[in-house]
Amino acid sequence: MISQDLLEILRCPLDPSNVRLRMQGENLECERCALRFQIKDGFPALIVEEAELPAGCESIAQLPCQRSDNAKSAPV
Repeated sequence: MISQDLLEILRCPLDPSNVRLRMQGENLECERCALRFQIKDGFPALIVEEAELPAGCESIAQLPCQRSDNAKSAPV
């Protein structure tokens, strides 16, 4: 289990300046895109490539946070 103090400072590695993680069962879940990170031996495994994708996403590129970032950088 993750302590509340640690949970308050943890952020999603895809958007660490803005997005917090929350406990969801036995995992940590991004509040924005619902990417789920395992907790292994009491330590959060914040490796995006090892995270569980939310329902409806087949790749990291399909996450809402990744689609909106791509839209910002697209030429006009």
